[in-house]
Amino acid sequence: MNVYFKKIVILLIFAIATVEVSFASNVTPDIRYRSIIYFYPGVQEIDISLVENEFRKFKLVDSLPQSSLGPVVSLSVIKDVANSYPVPDISYLSYFGRGLNKQQATKIQKSNLAIVIDVAYPMSMVFDGLKDAATSIYNYADTAGGLIWDSETRELFTPEAWKMKRIDSWAESIPEVEDHTVIHAYKNNEGVRAITLGMSKFGLPDIVVNDFSWSLNRPMGNLINLVAQSIAEGLVPSKEGFLELNINGLKNTGYKRELVASLKNNAVPRVKIPIGDGKREEGDPENYIIELLFHNNEGASLSEKHEVLLSSLFGWEDQISYVKHNQFIQAASRRAKSKLNGLRENFNKGLSPGEFIQVKAPFATPDGGNEWMWVEVLSWKGGVIKGLLKNEPYHIPDLKGGSEVVVGQEDVFDYIRSYPDGTSEGNETGDLIRKYQK
Repeated sequence: MNVYFKKIVILLIFAIATVEVSFASNVTPDIRYRSIIYFYPGVQEIDISLVENEFRKFKLVDSLPQSSLGPVVSLSVIKDVANSYPVPDISYLSYFGRGLNKQQATKIQKSNLAIVIDVAYPMSMVFDGLKDAATSIYNYADTAGGLIWDSETRELFTPEAWKMKRIDSWAESIPEVEDHTVIHAYKNNEGVRAITLGMSKFGLPDIVVNDFSWSLNRPMGNLINLVAQSIAEGLVPSKEGFLELNINGLKNTGYKRELVASLKNNAVPRVKIPIGDGKREEGDPENYIIELLFHNNEGASLSEKHEVLLSSLFGWEDQISYVKHNQFIQAASRRAKSKLNGLRENFNKGLSPGEFIQVKAPFATPDGGNEWMWVEVLSWKGGVIKGLLKNEPYHIPDLKGGSEVVVGQEDVFDYIRSYPDGTSEGNETGDLIRKYQK
């Protein structure tokens, strides 16, 4: 089976295997996307012949045809950037500017000249077409001194950052998909929603997960990237609508090596996960969307099911410590308790996207003792904290990691406040417990 027909079969299987899906009708017969090169103020003209030269592997057309028999490119010079294709503002670029310093992000705001580059090529060229387009875009932007906007992932790159991420990292026939996509995660009702952008560049659906907690943002992102890589490498759902993920079966050896090295104890790197028809929300990519589902996992709640699948696939490292709370540990706990009212106030004012708070509290064991575990805060009203249990209990058989629990603020022993950049504060007692356990 040649690559072209294999891709069509993949799309049709996705259409058949998911619930209420008409995937094939939502997919163009080829791959097409847009990039924009913005120029700093002061650049007055664009030499189209230079662009055409860099895209010599593509046929130049006035506008993209409905379907392409070969790689084509359409070029449009834009002289009213602010009105037609405005540069994202500085606050946006602080999150999605790649390689830009503050001076560059500020200067490009006044851009008045850009070139829109629309490419299209058959699905049979999915990897070669993407690499050729990325290389051509880089060569021209580097020569002309422009910044590169990826309209699918909604990122603005310096040429150097584009080359590093989109070209230099491409060491095998199949690239690491996460180098060509992004995941947007944001609070949505009571939980977090994460969705990919950029899978259309592979002729494949974007991927969404709904209603998980911020503390699972990193492992859930790893799961989404694993699914994206797997389907780009040819994995298709079963007739029952399951994707059978197999870390050890990945074809991209670099990605597989890094992922295997990150696995924790007890990892079972082969799992089945059901998929369904993703529901579109404002801001989602203009592409078919599949949703990763968790209903086949053990657990009384969705959060428990999330914990079960992620800990099974990637492993877990919970350890139980038996340490007497000496005067030093108790003093550290008192310092933590003194900050709880301020933490409660900050939580109720609203934390930044990706920021979350965990508190450590006792849970009664059947033998009359206590097991101290961490809880991610979902609500904090007065002295009552509701949250999700973040540990797997050793001595409480009726309680599971991911369970929704209620603790009293007066019982809180310590806290951890985690920030979007990966830093955190708190857990002073944890350092002391590790010290006195030795």
